[in-house]
Amino acid sequence: MKKLFFINKIIDYFQWKFGKFQFRAKFVSDNPKPEEIEDNIVYVVGGNDYVKWAYLRCPDNCGENIMLNLSENRSPSWTVKRDKKGRATVYPSIHKLEGCKSHFWIKKGRLIWT
Repeated sequence: MKKLFFINKIIDYFQWKFGKFQFRAKFVSDNPKPEEIEDNIVYVVGGNDYVKWAYLRCPDNCGENIMLNLSENRSPSWTVKRDKKGRATVYPSIHKLEGCKSHFWIKKGRLIWT
């Protein structure tokens, strides 16, 4: 059983390293500073029982940070999920209306341009 676990860890490592998965979800308790936002990480701000915001750097290389509302009481709002491998899924798609106007999905850690 330990051998299978170790093999799965190695496979996961190489999938992340060689770009099969691009986005991880990272839960934080406070809003990250703009200069702290790293590429390929979706920062989910909240606590044990709630989530408020998600932050990520635009994958279009425009250098802009994106802030998404995760509160279901306000519109528009998004949902961010993290699976066992740490991969992020963001629903619905992200469409920047200003700047680079990029439009994309993040599903199971993969970036999908529309």
